[in-house]
Amino acid sequence: MSRLKKVIVFTPDMDSMRSFYENGVGLRTTIADPHWTSFETGGASLALHPLPDGREREIELAFETPAIDAEVERLRAHGVETGEIRSGSSGRVIQFRDLEGNRLSIRQPEDRGRAPGEVTADPEIEVAPALAQVIINCKDLAGALAFYRERLGLRVAYEAAHWVELDSGVTRLALHARPTGLNHPLHAAQRVAYCLEAPDLDAWVEEMRARGLHFATAPIEEEFGLYAEALDPDGNVVVFQAPRETPSLEEELAEPPRATSSRGAGWSRRAAEGRSARGSSPRTRATPSVRGPSPRSAGSRRRSRRRSRTRSGRRRPPARRDP
Repeated sequence: MSRLKKVIVFTPDMDSMRSFYENGVGLRTTIADPHWTSFETGGASLALHPLPDGREREIELAFETPAIDAEVERLRAHGVETGEIRSGSSGRVIQFRDLEGNRLSIRQPEDRGRAPGEVTADPEIEVAPALAQVIINCKDLAGALAFYRERLGLRVAYEAAHWVELDSGVTRLALHARPTGLNHPLHAAQRVAYCLEAPDLDAWVEEMRARGLHFATAPIEEEFGLYAEALDPDGNVVVFQAPRETPSLEEELAEPPRATSSRGAGWSRRAAEGRSARGSSPRTRATPSVRGPSPRSAGSRRRSRRRSRTRSGRRRPPARRDP
């Protein structure tokens, strides 16, 4: 099964974008040159690549597999148009697009002493901030789900009416029905959004503000969690989020689930649903989502109310835009 390994942002302004993520957000670069810049993040890595002349800005989701020939055979058997597999110093790679035109690639890394088909274990996210989740906002959620499940071979980890999470390694891939109207976060209106996560979002936001970063959405507590949004120099909406809290079993059983609203599935999934979908025990590290209300127990709501107060004891103000 493929794993999401890189989120590649094609940009016409490498210098400004690198400055935003390095000096504003505070990410450490692992490679930095005029043709490729990558940042150290937990989970999949975030990278910048110059935009070729005449091309529209876009984001590529780069997956990794131990068996690219089998992946290509499955794609072509389902009618997906692909080019030829290209070989390079980092391995073999093929590029293609999903049904809504999003740019994708699959790479088989160069064999460096591994047995055929051997896959190195995904590490838990230890680096902060982490690239915790990538969201594809779809016009056709059912079609997107069929593509990623049947053609790309990703297993469904959670599914609701307007929100689906796929098991794509440490960084989770989510499919979200693109909303209409104005009552939704900024990032829900763009085709692909990526979410950076740190344990103490409030402290991280203050650090970024001190470095001159302005927020389109200041930290706000919603039913689906605590998050903030900022625009990078290319206009991409970047999501900053806090890890969701996992309610105890007693808290989960204390309150019956509510119906899922049209805004989508969200952060807190019931433990029983998670066990059923994954066929194993719940993850110790919560997998965050950024859309939609969630059925939460009274205990978890009390924790959220406490968390939404500032250090001075006041309630968190509503979302605002930095001046």
